[in-house]
Amino acid sequence: MKGLGIKVPRAVSTGTKLTCADNTGARVVQVVSVFGYHGVRRRQPKLGLADIATVSVKKGTPDMRRKLVRAVVIRQKKEIRRPSGLRLSFEDNAVVVVDDKNEPRGTEIKGPVAREVAIRYPRIGSMATIIV
Repeated sequence: MKGLGIKVPRAVSTGTKLTCADNTGARVVQVVSVFGYHGVRRRQPKLGLADIATVSVKKGTPDMRRKLVRAVVIRQKKEIRRPSGLRLSFEDNAVVVVDDKNEPRGTEIKGPVAREVAIRYPRIGSMATIIV
């Protein structure tokens, strides 16, 4: 996994409901845990852009609902600052459902994807229609 080169603010915490931006059948998911998080006692695990989380599907097709899946955050509302000085924020918090090899399970991604995500996960970047 490639480093991002920027410090991403961790704006999405556990329990947050996110929109699913792919065509796997999930529409709304809720963050259950953060992959690779080693925190402090009683501290809420948080995640940001290009982080992996275990999510529970809340709304979607009947075969996807109430399942635990892995997902990568591709958009977040909290703005990030790039080394060039550009500040970037999106309208919503969105994820893409991935498998154990961190490759997307769907075949298309709706909406823009942050460049940091496309660099870290090339398969997600190749499926994206817009990379910002």
